[in-house]
Amino acid sequence: MTRLPLLELDEIPEEYHYLFTDEYLGDRHIFRAWAHNPEVLEATLEYLNVLYDQLGQRRKELVILTVARARAARYEWHQHVDIAREKGVTLNEMQAIGGGDLSVFDDEEFVLLQYARAVESGTVTDRIHDALTRQYSSSDIVALGLLVDFYVGLCNYIAAVDLPFEGGEFVGWAPDEGTVSELFE
Repeated sequence: MTRLPLLELDEIPEEYHYLFTDEYLGDRHIFRAWAHNPEVLEATLEYLNVLYDQLGQRRKELVILTVARARAARYEWHQHVDIAREKGVTLNEMQAIGGGDLSVFDDEEFVLLQYARAVESGTVTDRIHDALTRQYSSSDIVALGLLVDFYVGLCNYIAAVDLPFEGGEFVGWAPDEGTVSELFE
């Protein structure tokens, strides 16, 4: 049971109802918890949208999955398995991230995910940073670091409020087609 009640739409000020449409946030538990402070929710979403636009949808999802796995953040992993499929991340790639083997990725994505792991754990070295600068601009590196830091904090927050999944069982660190279809389609 969550430590922070999940608000229903009629408990949220009407001026923020637009955030909870199917086309935008829908009915995800994380946003229903954040709705206790709708001004912060709205501002956070604006900030995240800027970060998301910087990295592109696929890379953003790869980074989020990498952070979720590194933090053993089941809620965030579960959510983003569903989201990442729509952004071009394959089940094979999710299984690789879930199993800690990034060798399936090309050089550009491999270094991105290595860097995300290093930022998450606070272990960025000159070697990792230099490899990243050969593939990505300084602007990309800023966005990447801030996205990783945001999701590290989000994973901690989700654990602090003990946020439950939206229906179904945990998809698992090595999601398979049958389980994914059952849970998300």
